[in-house]
Amino acid sequence: MERYNFTNPLFLFKIESMIRRFYFLFCFAFLVACDDGDILTIDLEFEGELERCDNAVNSYLLYDTRESPSEALLLIINKDEENELIFTTATSAEFTIVEGGETRFILRSYNRSIEDDELCDDIPPGDLSVIDDYEADSGTVYATSTIIDDDGDGIPSEDEYGPGGIDDPQDWDGDGLPDYKDDDDDNDNVRTSQEIDILNADGDDDPLTNGLDTDGDGTLDYLDDDDDNDGVPTRLEDFSVNQNPRAQVNIVADENDIDIYRYLYNHISAQEEFDDSGFIVSTYTSTVTTSFIIENAGFDIINSTYIDYGDFDISYIITVEPETDDD
Repeated sequence: MERYNFTNPLFLFKIESMIRRFYFLFCFAFLVACDDGDILTIDLEFEGELERCDNAVNSYLLYDTRESPSEALLLIINKDEENELIFTTATSAEFTIVEGGETRFILRSYNRSIEDDELCDDIPPGDLSVIDDYEADSGTVYATSTIIDDDGDGIPSEDEYGPGGIDDPQDWDGDGLPDYKDDDDDNDNVRTSQEIDILNADGDDDPLTNGLDTDGDGTLDYLDDDDDNDGVPTRLEDFSVNQNPRAQVNIVADENDIDIYRYLYNHISAQEEFDDSGFIVSTYTSTVTTSFIIENAGFDIINSTYIDYGDFDISYIITVEPETDDD
């Protein structure tokens, strides 16, 4: 029977080498076994500020890029009337990722840094080439669209819904536009954004906690069609007769020789009523933010249960002419 000399240095070296090999194999197997969907095998730390290509006829391309390494995450969504809603209204939607299908999720690396809008070019630049291309064969995209301030007047929409909520929104001036979509809530031709607490002196970022109430009647100026309570509606205290009570010609000096708009000055010298020039057209910018979450994305090199893909912002100029008794 063969016997081993356990004190032989050569024997001990062989044993140590075998143990080391088994140790590395064990560690590798452990890491692979632990990749249960929560561990990424590559780094997906992008900025999360998405851009969108609109030049394709049948699809939207949303993308995020980074420079080191030069990579792009691409999300392709079918373009139709229903899917367009996630970029225009407060809503939510769900999309199923299928490789080569209507909803696709792709990771690409490039030979150099990507310049602005290059990914939207119909013909890619000759010096930009794809080094690696990985496409998910499964997964789910969750899109959530929000509009914080529909009419861009500085007051969050939820604060303008009124007692009836979004299902029965308040229309303070009765012009046919709910307050959250009306940038002149009292129809006095002074836009709401000019009649709220824009200075934010208390630092609470709430435009209504210190909202202007010039005449102290308990109704804030943005809902008061006679801001100085002098009996002359604000919109008729417009010497310019141009739908602008805040025109330069409407500035007068008060008793202390301080300039003030006549519609804010309850004094016999500033109570003249001028011709009715009509109501201003409601024009404002509405911004929609669409957030994308991707779950269970199936890549060859990625196994992740949750990816916060990022946000896409788009703004629209809205113009709506309010209803009047003359309509």
